[in-house]
Parts: sequence; C-alpha cells; structure tokens
Amino acid sequence: MEWKQTILNQLQERNRQERNVYEEIVKHYNRVMENYSKLFIRFTERERDILTLCQNTDAQIENASAADLPVNNKMKALENGYKKVKDEILTLLRERGDMTREETKRNVEETDEKYYAEQNKNQILTNENASLKQQLESANEQLRVLKKAKQDVDDELLALQLAYTQLQECQKELYATIAVLRQKMTEKIQEKCDALDEEVKLHEKRREDDVKRKLDEAKSDLMMPALSNMVSTTASLTQLKNANLDGKVHLTPTIDFIKVIVPKKAIVKWDCGDNELHAIQFHPSGSLIATGGSDRKIHIWELNAHYNQVQQVYVLTGNNSTVTAIDFDNENANLILGCSEDFACRVWGLADQRLRHTLTGHGAKVFCAKFVTATLIASGSQDRTLKLWDLQNRQCVRTLFAGSKCHDLVAHDASGSLISGHFDKKIRFWDARNDSTKCELQLQAAVTSLSINREKQLLLACSRDDTLKLIELRENRVIQTFSHDDFKVASDTIKAVLSPDCTYACAGSNDGSVFVWNTTTGKIERVLNKEHSSIVNAVAWHPEGRFIASCEKQRRAILWGE
Repeated sequence: MEWKQTILNQLQERNRQERNVYEEIVKHYNRVMENYSKLFIRFTERERDILTLCQNTDAQIENASAADLPVNNKMKALENGYKKVKDEILTLLRERGDMTREETKRNVEETDEKYYAEQNKNQILTNENASLKQQLESANEQLRVLKKAKQDVDDELLALQLAYTQLQECQKELYATIAVLRQKMTEKIQEKCDALDEEVKLHEKRREDDVKRKLDEAKSDLMMPALSNMVSTTASLTQLKNANLDGKVHLTPTIDFIKVIVPKKAIVKWDCGDNELHAIQFHPSGSLIATGGSDRKIHIWELNAHYNQVQQVYVLTGNNSTVTAIDFDNENANLILGCSEDFACRVWGLADQRLRHTLTGHGAKVFCAKFVTATLIASGSQDRTLKLWDLQNRQCVRTLFAGSKCHDLVAHDASGSLISGHFDKKIRFWDARNDSTKCELQLQAAVTSLSINREKQLLLACSRDDTLKLIELRENRVIQTFSHDDFKVASDTIKAVLSPDCTYACAGSNDGSVFVWNTTTGKIERVLNKEHSSIVNAVAWHPEGRFIASCEKQRRAILWGE
C-alpha cells in the first residue's frame, strides 16, 4: 500500500534526523574522554619522572653535602624552586581537570536538554502521525465512497449518451421535416408574392388607364385649360374609398399632378398634448394631421379649408408609454398605426376611433412601424429585430434579426421587402422570400430615419454625422449628400422626409430650425427658423406638396406654407 510506504519513509527520515543529532554529541563526548585519558597518562608519567628526579637529587645532595656546604645551600634553593614549580604544575593540572569536567558537565547538560527536546518533538510527531493515520483512513473511506459515486455517474452518463443518440436521430428527422415544410412555405410565399405583384401591376395598369381615359375625355371636350386649373387646386384629387370620417369626403392627391412648393413661413402654430412631441404625420387626404409623444396619446387635428386653422377632432388612447412613430394606411386611408416605448404597436380605426389591434412581441422599445399593405405591418425595435405582422390573422408572420437597433424602416414593395436603418451605421435591404439581407450599405454614422419616394426608386437617409444622403435604389449607391453648418442631428430618432415629387429633402435641427435642400443641386433651398424653441424631432410633407408640418420637443407643432 502506498500509505504504508509513506509512513515507513517518514519514520526512517525521523530516525535519521534524530540519530545524526545524538551521534554528534556522542562523538564529542568520546573526544573529550580521550583527551582526558591522554592528559591523565601524561600527568602520571610526569609525576613518576619528577619522583625519580627527586630521588636522584636527594642522593646527589647527600653525597655532596659533606664536600661542599655552599653547594648544599644551592641545592636547597633548587629544591625549594622545584617544589614550588611542582606545586604550580599540580595546581594547573587540577584547574585544567576541573575545567574539563565542567565543560564535560555542560556538554552533558546540553545533550540532555537536546535529548528531552527531541523526545518532546518525537512525541508531537507521534501524535501527528496518529492524527494523519486517522485522516488517511477517513480519506480512504471517502475515496471508496467517491469511487462508488463515480461508478454511478458513469452508469448514468452511459444511459444519457444512449438517450442523446436517440434524440439526435429524432432531431435529424425533425430537421428533415422542417426542411420540407420550409420548402413548401417558401413556395407558398413565392406564390403569394407573385399574386401580390400581379395585383399591384393590375392596379397600376387600371389607374394609368383611368388617368389616360380622363385625359382623353378632357382633350375631346376641349377642357385642357379647365383641367390645368383643377390640377393646381382640388381637381387633381380622387376620392378615397373609405375615408368618410365625420360625414366629410376626404380626397387623396394624384402624384401625376403634384406641384411641390417650398414653404416660406409658419401659417399655423399650436400646442399638442402635455409633453414632448416625437411624431407627426399627414393623413393621405392632407386634411388631417396626427401627432404623438410622451403623453402616450395620438392626437388627430383637422385643417380648415384655408389651411390657416387647426382643430382637434380625436384623441386615440391605449398606449402605455411614449408614442415614437405614426403611419396611415395609404390604400384605404381608414387606419392609423402607432408604435410605442411599451414594446408594442397599435392600430386604430379612424371612422370609429376604436383600437383594432395590439401587436406585442418585441423585447424593447419600438422605434418605427409602417403599413406595407392594408393588412401587413412592419415594425423595428431596440431589441435589434424587425417583425412583420398580419392584421387578418393578428399574429407575427416573420421576424428578421438585424443585430443592431432599428431606428426606422420603409417598405420597398408590397410583397414585404423592407429597407431598415440601424444604430451600427448600416442600411439593410431585406429579401421578402427569406429572412436574410440582400445587401447592406455602410454609412459614416448611425442612421436615424429613412424616407422613400412613391415610385420606390429613391431613398433619403438621415444619420448622426449631421448629413442626409439620397440613395438610388437600383444600384444602391449614394448620389447626393446634404449638409449645412448649422444643421445638427440631435438624437437617434430624428426624422427626415422627401417631398412628394422627390425634388426636395427636409429635416429638423437641434436649434429649432427646419432645413430644406434641393435634391438636384444638393444645395440648401430654405431654412425655416425663429419659430421653434427646441429640438425639431420630426417633419412631414403634405401629400400635395404645398405644406410642411414639424413638431418639436416642447410640444409645439407648426404648419409651414406660403
């Protein structure tokens, strides 16, 4: 056993250490005794020599005493000197012997002390050895228990490995099933996208045919001057299908007859709600304006016929936090969409002001939400995802993982292709057929907002480097950059917008000014200032191109016109 060999080695080591100590003491003692014996022998020899010398001297003295008395006296003196020397030698020998005995005694006492100390140490080590032996026995017992537990764990691991192998086989089968279902779903989505494309093309063809027919009728009746006058006023408007909000008929401008005018001054100023404003949007008819902010409400304002007064007509409630963005249904113009910092999007009906849908599923603030179609909504959130919501089924149909906070998005087509702007300085172009990006466009700073024209050919992006960029979507390249020394983007959600005919770009600054650029020349067209007193968070262009609406942090909204 290893522990027995360990104890034996420890005992041998202790014996060697203690033996070395005593061996040195014994050797020293033996040397002292040898020296003492040698000195004693020498002393005996000297004593015998002195005795012999004394006898010889006495004999010589007796022989010479008769002959010469002075010699006798001299010899007596020598004898006295001899005795004195002898006494001194004896005294020295005794003293040396005493010193040797005392030294030996001290050595013996020291040896005894060391012996007793080693004996005590030996006792302590013996006790420690007994304690270690007990600990060793306890450790051996624990080792036996652990070995048994290890065997149990090994048996359980083997069982788990068998179960894991079975689960892997099940997983492979599930993956195969998922692949088949995904292929079928892709085919269904493709069929639906193709059907939507055909529907959009058919709708566009019908609209073009209708416009062409009206123009032909106008030409045949020689009414072109009257038609031109109507284009500049309200004859360029076609009725909405379901826009009967309060008994009034609201009209939507036709893009063929839009003539954009750059506003010069503030014509209406009013306070909205009780707190900060973050969103403002025109109804497709142009006669209503929606605002939202930190009071958790969406306020609907109606413009009078002369566009010089506003009146609040509705207040939409249901949000639990700040309203961050607003959008209208452009197809039927009877729904309004709002997103909030309470992680949700909500849809109200304009006719009855009733909350129709509450869309929850995001894990953080929702910064943007847009109608893709009348029944399909896209939203982007701080949780770094985009979601597509089907209003008919009231559920999320797709989740796109962007990897960065989404500040704004636009719909590229009716099939669900999206373009999104993110905190990581990228604009992402999403494919409607899968959950990945077709391409990405890298800017120099975080993207705060996106605005796309009606033909889906041009995209305006606002970023935190205090610039706006106009992007051509066929090649996804920047064709124009707009900036100004006094233009500063104050937050990550500042909204910029294109004019209806794409000839101008507009955005608000942190000093309360509203900047308008010419998209053709890239130069500043006009700066609307001295009306707002704080950061302009959002701007919106009237569908007819005649007005600009803006809202600031300090709850004020302004309608700009000529």
